[in-house]
This record gives sequence, structure tokens and C-alpha cells, in this order.
Amino acid sequence: MDLLSKLKEVSQTSDFAETKNYYFQTHLCNNEEVKVMLDYTLSNDKDDSILRFGICPHCGKCFYHKDFQSKGF
Repeated sequence: MDLLSKLKEVSQTSDFAETKNYYFQTHLCNNEEVKVMLDYTLSNDKDDSILRFGICPHCGKCFYHKDFQSKGF
């Protein structure tokens, strides 16, 4: 999938939820348990903060996890 189209999809979403999970989030979507993978990462070049996110393919809810990535190598 084109990454630019994924960013456009996130910008159209109005439902965001922070999660403590790093790889995936399960949630109840239309009475069905859906596993949303946090496959995408946004990073800030000025510090080591990153934002991992994924979007539910059924309802469009965006789940995100704030974290840090070590750049000390």
C-alpha cells in the first residue's frame, strides 16, 4: 500500500485511541473482535520519539502507541 494514501486515510479519521500495546490492538467492532496491527511508524528527526499506528479496516478507528527509538549507534 502506498504510504501517502495511508497518511491521507489517517487524516480523515476522527476516532483515535491510544493503546499500551506495541504490535497490535484487539477491539470489538460491530460485535466482532478485530486484531488491528500497528504496522506504521511516524518518527521525529529532532528527537527519538515515534508514533506507531494502525487503522481498523472495518470501522476506520485509528489506534496509536507513543514510544521512543534509540538512535545511539
